Amino acid sequence: MQINRTMKKSILYGLFFLALMVAGSSCSQEFLELEPKTGQVEANYYKTEGDAFLAVAAVYDAYSVQNWQFVPTMSDIWSDDAFCGGSDASDMSQWQDMEMFKMEPENNSSSDLWNRCYSGIYRANLYLQKQEDIAWESDGLKTRFEGEVKFLRAYFYWDLVRHFGWVPKITEVLPDVEEYKNVEQSTPNEIFALIASDLLDAVDALPVTIPAAEKGRVSKGAAQALAARIYLYHTGMSAISGLGLTAEQWSNGTTAINKAWVQSALDQVILSEQYSLVPDYADLFDWDNQNNAEAVLEIQYSDKAKSGDWGGWNINGNFSSVWISIRNPQGDATVFPGWSFSIPTWSLADAFEPGDPRKYVTLYDAETLLTDYNRAFMNTGYFNKKYMARADYQGSGGDPSHNFPRNHMDIRFADVLLMAAEVWLADAPGKAAGYYNRVRTRALGEAAAKVTITLDDIYQERRVEFGGEGLRKWDLLRRGLTYSEQMVNASFVVPSGTPNAGDFGNRTFKANSWGMFPIPASEIRNMNAGVLKQMVPAYAGL
Repeated sequence: MQINRTMKKSILYGLFFLALMVAGSSCSQEFLELEPKTGQVEANYYKTEGDAFLAVAAVYDAYSVQNWQFVPTMSDIWSDDAFCGGSDASDMSQWQDMEMFKMEPENNSSSDLWNRCYSGIYRANLYLQKQEDIAWESDGLKTRFEGEVKFLRAYFYWDLVRHFGWVPKITEVLPDVEEYKNVEQSTPNEIFALIASDLLDAVDALPVTIPAAEKGRVSKGAAQALAARIYLYHTGMSAISGLGLTAEQWSNGTTAINKAWVQSALDQVILSEQYSLVPDYADLFDWDNQNNAEAVLEIQYSDKAKSGDWGGWNINGNFSSVWISIRNPQGDATVFPGWSFSIPTWSLADAFEPGDPRKYVTLYDAETLLTDYNRAFMNTGYFNKKYMARADYQGSGGDPSHNFPRNHMDIRFADVLLMAAEVWLADAPGKAAGYYNRVRTRALGEAAAKVTITLDDIYQERRVEFGGEGLRKWDLLRRGLTYSEQMVNASFVVPSGTPNAGDFGNRTFKANSWGMFPIPASEIRNMNAGVLKQMVPAYAGL
């Protein structure tokens, strides 16, 4: 979707936009592919169902924006699946500092992530506040739109709480800037309670089936799957006493999203038959096979914007495809040259069993497939094949780097099955093994099925199934900080004979960062004194 952002105006610490974000947009035939139009202002907006549609699309826009803070890319770099890479040790210093545990409050990716989330929250709050002004004519449409917006608001707060811990909770549009400047941080428990409330409302409101013409919109299954993903993280991170979380007590105050709830929800998604595994793993990442049967939640990208503007909010293609592609590739005309960020680690390459076809769907082996290329910083010879830029899929206008029509699969049915295997493992091990084997045998054949499985089996399967998709960091963290440190540090063990071994040194894991970011200094400066004061321990003295 393309929203006219010339009316965008930042309110205080980058949180909100006073001008109506959706003002000045019109709808194309497909959802989330909008083209700009001028002449709308908030005073005469929010009148028709068409206005409501565009307002909801604007909330989706904040969900999809990459803007140098794309969470899947940053998460892989933090984990043992990818190195930062780039041209040298100073390229994209905000990511280099994140990887090396040197983040400070002035880090740009920290502020960009904060701004993206609160921009989306503002859009969501404005919609929820204005929806009563719409002349609703279609049965159930208001309920569905509200469910979509609450799902997306939950997602923004999920990104905030897992990256910053203590953040301001804002659920309405406040009347003036001074009120925003006094909104104190809420505890992680309070933020998780809001997320639970929004997701439970979304589960009740959203449709089970999404018509083909509406692919990309949120379903009930997506809300249930996201709740399960957050439950697993919440349960694992409750071991960190400083966060104040208690395992099995994630709720909206009435309904607990506990193991029993998650078991039931995931079973419902599986039994709904709305999703299925794509038979050939390689077909999952075919650029002509997007929004396929396995997609539970897929971030939509297109070349419709024909963007040539390097301000991240104006880019509606998958910009990250260029970040992770190869510098000056020679010998393969299908590869579009990129910047060599998020370089897959030797650790990830070694995680695949012999003969696992997922290895070379996940990894592009440049040393074998190219005649030459620029072996830049932290080069391992591997690149993220799933999402790297394709020369044969350049956009139809604008800067080619901005306009790749490659969606990002946020939640796949394989993830639903493996989450279900995990939550059923102790209570119904045979059932858990059945879910696990559906994923494993899709790749390796029926002979690879296991009669009994362990938690380690599930985590190993998750790693090779979702390599390069941004999930590994969160799987590490929910197994504990000691485990995370061991795995991340092990990924920096350089194979003998590596010519650029010096690229991988001088790194100290900071367990007291909890895998989180510092609250941006610009936000602290713009708030009234003492309002933003609670920090993750690693950043408390900065």
